[in-house]
Amino acid sequence: MNYIVMDLEWNMGRPREELKVMPFEIIEIGAVKLDDKLNEIGRFSHLVHPRVYRKLHWMNKKIVHLENSDLEDAEDFEMVYSEFSAFCGEEPFLFCTWGDTDLTEFQRNIYYFDCIPLAEGPVEFLDVQKLCGYNEGSPKERMSLEKAVDEYGIPENEGFHRAVNDAAYTAEILKRIDRKYEKYTSFNTYHPPKTKGEEIIKDYGRYKKHISRCFRDKHELLYDNTIRTLTCPICGQRIKKEIPLFSLNSKHYQMMGVCEKHGAVKAKIRIKKEEIQNLPYAVKTIRLINEEEKENLIIKYQKSISSKSE
Repeated sequence: MNYIVMDLEWNMGRPREELKVMPFEIIEIGAVKLDDKLNEIGRFSHLVHPRVYRKLHWMNKKIVHLENSDLEDAEDFEMVYSEFSAFCGEEPFLFCTWGDTDLTEFQRNIYYFDCIPLAEGPVEFLDVQKLCGYNEGSPKERMSLEKAVDEYGIPENEGFHRAVNDAAYTAEILKRIDRKYEKYTSFNTYHPPKTKGEEIIKDYGRYKKHISRCFRDKHELLYDNTIRTLTCPICGQRIKKEIPLFSLNSKHYQMMGVCEKHGAVKAKIRIKKEEIQNLPYAVKTIRLINEEEKENLIIKYQKSISSKSE
C-alpha cells in the first residue's frame, strides 16, 4: 500500500462573500507519494485558478506568499483534481495529512465543483499531527508543523505554507514516527455511512470507535439500540449502565458502566451533522477509564441532573 501525504492551501472570501457549502476555495494542491517502506516515489504540485473567491484575501497572501497574478494561468480545480487522482493511482493508498481539516475542505471543493467523490463514505487516513503526539508520549498534544520539524531535526530547506513543501515536511515526520502508531487511523466523515451495514466499527486496542449512519432526526439517533448500548472495548461484553446517557450540551453525550473483568467503561457520543442534507449521525467512542475519570464523570452527571431540576 502507498501513502499519499497531502497538503492544501486555500483562499477565503470576505464575510459577505462566504459560501457555507465551501468557505475555503483551494488554490494549491501538493503531495508526496511514499511506498510501503515510506520511500518517496513521487511528488505533485499544482496551483488552482480561483473562481469563487477570485481575489486573494490579504491574510492568505501573507501566509502562502502568493499574488493574484500567480494564479491567473493556473488550471481550474476540476482539471487539477483529475491530475491529482491520476497521481494517486489505482494501487491501494492511504491519505496522510497534518491535522484533520484538509480532507474536509478537499471534499467540499470536490462537491462544489461536481467532481467524482473521493469515496462514497468515510475516508480513513493518517493524521500525522495526532500520530506525532502518540510518538512523543502525549496523545492529546497537537504541535505545529514548524515545531515538529524543529523537534525532529529535519532540515528546513524550503519555506512553510506552500502545499508541496508542507507535504514533504509531513512525510519526513511520518518517517520518524514509530510505525506501531499507524494503527491509530482517523476517519473523515464528510460523507457518513449510508446504511447500517456500512457503519464503521474500528478496534484500536485502547478504545473502540463507531461511526453511525445518518438518522432522520436527533431523537431517532439517541434512541437507536446500538447507540445506547454499552459494551466493554476489551471483551465486548454488554454492560449494565451505572450512569445513563446524559449530556451537558446538545452535541456531546456520555454514559458509564463497569465490566466485571476490565473495570469502568465510558462511552462518549458526539452528534454531528452531515453537510449536504444536514442529517445527524453519531461518532461513538468507548474506552476504559480510571477511578479519577470515573469520579469526574459522576460529578458531571450530577451536574446535569441539577441543571434540569432548576
